[in-house]
Amino acid sequence: MIDPGEILIWISLFLSIVSSVLLVLNLTGRKNLDTVAELAIYGYTLALTISFFLLLRYFVIRDFNVEYVFEYSDSNLSPIYTISAVWAGREGSLLMWAMFMGLFNSVIVATAKRDSVTKLSLVILSLLILFFSAIMLTEYSNPFIRMDFTPIEGYGLNPLLRTPEMAIHPPTIFVGYAGLAIPFAFAVAGLIYREEWVKRARKYLIFSWMFLSFGILLGAWWAYKTLGWGGYWAWDPVENASLLPWFTASALIHGAIVEERRKSFKNLNYFMALITFDLIILAAFITRSGIISSVHAFGENPIGYAYLGLIAASTIFALLAWILRMDHAGEIEFKWKSREALILINILILSLSTLLVLAGTITPMFNEEITLNREYYDSIEIPMGTALVVLLGLCAALNWVADSERFKKNGVVALVAGLAVGIAVFGLTRLGVASLGAGIFVFALLLQSMGLKLKDLSNRRKFGGYLVHIGIILVFIGTMGSWIYDTTYTNVGLKVGDRINLDPTHEVEFTDLRAFEDPEKYTIIATINLYENGEYQGTLQPKEYWYKLDRQDRVVHSVEIISQLDRDLYVAMGGTTGHFEGAFFEIHIVPLVSYVWIGSILMIIGGIYALIPRIRSKN
Repeated sequence: MIDPGEILIWISLFLSIVSSVLLVLNLTGRKNLDTVAELAIYGYTLALTISFFLLLRYFVIRDFNVEYVFEYSDSNLSPIYTISAVWAGREGSLLMWAMFMGLFNSVIVATAKRDSVTKLSLVILSLLILFFSAIMLTEYSNPFIRMDFTPIEGYGLNPLLRTPEMAIHPPTIFVGYAGLAIPFAFAVAGLIYREEWVKRARKYLIFSWMFLSFGILLGAWWAYKTLGWGGYWAWDPVENASLLPWFTASALIHGAIVEERRKSFKNLNYFMALITFDLIILAAFITRSGIISSVHAFGENPIGYAYLGLIAASTIFALLAWILRMDHAGEIEFKWKSREALILINILILSLSTLLVLAGTITPMFNEEITLNREYYDSIEIPMGTALVVLLGLCAALNWVADSERFKKNGVVALVAGLAVGIAVFGLTRLGVASLGAGIFVFALLLQSMGLKLKDLSNRRKFGGYLVHIGIILVFIGTMGSWIYDTTYTNVGLKVGDRINLDPTHEVEFTDLRAFEDPEKYTIIATINLYENGEYQGTLQPKEYWYKLDRQDRVVHSVEIISQLDRDLYVAMGGTTGHFEGAFFEIHIVPLVSYVWIGSILMIIGGIYALIPRIRSKN
């Protein structure tokens, strides 16, 4: 017997076809079809939303007869992770993605003006709903498949996903993915009807970029505090899959600013919208096809190759539209001594970063013997990130009117300050890269700060953009310090009562090891005191969890961190020894990593501030 949730997905598929057909008929001259088409869009949004909450209900009542519920939950799973388990697998996350897309489409129906651009955009977006609904109705991605029997107990949620970050990370990523389809739809529709599309898409673009940024931040924080290797970005293929559209969406935001002000960059923005959409679908392919091995990826799935078909279809359609309307697309027009020239260079750097990270990500798909490790990515992205930060400072100094005197004055002050700081850091540390990074950080930060004025607070987009750029500069100094100067002590074996020197500066004391049980797991807690130059720095309690599950990955080692503005003291437990007499630890001293989190949060705050409507005076 077919499950009601599956019936709702069939309804979504049918209504997505209805809305698309009626809107196309309306565009070709048949009138009075708008209302029915709009009701169909609301209808498939409602169907997807109800099916999502129906799946949630199955998790809450522990309906293990549903195969997806059996695979991702168990009777002891806590309420919050029972909810997050809904999107922990391929099937549930796809349903959530489709639901978010439907909600965005309904917002467009409710708020956008009813012209040809909006209608054609909704055709494209409804066809995406059709695509996702069709995939969910296959046996490989259907979250409502029921088994012939009802197991007594579920297999359980992967213990690594039982964290607050992983409860929130997927929804934020998929809101970003769903929203970034909208600029693509508006770009194609706008080009076909020779209408401007950037203003229509801007709020969706910034909103989606903000959520994608937040999702990436949550994923990085989860990796840092859960996986125990002392880092937050391993250049894993699935990590890269979310970063790639972030690069191009960032480029598109900057290109859109230029197009709104100068009516330039039309071609560039059009293709950035297309590439961003294609990279989102590529992320789905990488995650869901099983073709690339990753700790974050789902299992092998033949239907995953359908995503490549969607990339091909969308690219061909967009290229045909561009060829037919090439006369409207325009050219890249700018003056070399201008802010738009610097923005263009920024876009080119982001595009080159996208290309090189993409090459490193997909290379194993063509040759499994080739594995590009972290050194490859660091060698290209650290220099490009450095160039990007410098250009962000220069863009702030060179305003839209290209005030050369102001540019020179601010540039000289920032350059002198940067050189002074760089020399001072080198004198204190004798570390060349650290000195260069500190100098660039001060140079760029000063240029951004000198461009700020109190009246800019009322200009939401401008001030929000400054906050985002300052956040990026802070992330830059954080990544420089944490990637290059991380100190690691691996496989540190200690017995209870031991106090040893890690190096001439740092000492570690192992004072206690104990265990307790709760309904979900057994927990082993170690107590560690850290000292620096003989001074007590703090106490950490890394843990080892043994979940009551019948699965190989039931053991998880947690991390404890003492966070300070200049560095983190980081301890992960690797397991106990003998008769519970001692344990092994991995200890990291990670410089400046706090700036990664502070800068990322500031970027998101900047995005939120830019979306706040400007308060206009009634006078």
